[in-house]
Amino acid sequence: MPYTEDDRKAHIREVLEYLYRIALSDSRIPIITPSSVYTPETALAVRAYQQAYRLPVTGEIDETTWNSIVATYRSITDQALPLAIFPPGGFVLQRGDEGEFVYLVQVLLNTIARRYHNLPLIPVSGSYDSLTADAVAALQNIADLPATGVVDRHTWNRIASFFNQLRLSI
Repeated sequence: MPYTEDDRKAHIREVLEYLYRIALSDSRIPIITPSSVYTPETALAVRAYQQAYRLPVTGEIDETTWNSIVATYRSITDQALPLAIFPPGGFVLQRGDEGEFVYLVQVLLNTIARRYHNLPLIPVSGSYDSLTADAVAALQNIADLPATGVVDRHTWNRIASFFNQLRLSI
């Protein structure tokens, strides 16, 4: 599948959302409003990030800069307290499950998918079907978790972290 202009814009928005969140925690990085356009202000923020994190200062987002921004973002957002409503112990949600926890996961996944266009929107049905499992696996893949399609505590914490990040950026 070819890399489209829409893909490029989605990736720019994603990295700018990461930089925005990093800037809230690191005063060395100027706060910029996330958009899908790489502006001179964007390049300035990228240069500031590169300088602060000891990368070659180019103002461009190469693979090294991208990986560093993602790692920094994850370290910041992983510190956020998860939504503390997931059942304790070895509880998991998987295909065939039904109920209020499935509804909650589906709503949270859709909320996240509205901002991260590489996640699919799914029906909110309360039934953990293949579309829900596929959406969970896509989020797990983005979050560097094993893409099992099953919501365990680690996956729940990552969903909560993504959701908390969205609340902070509004």
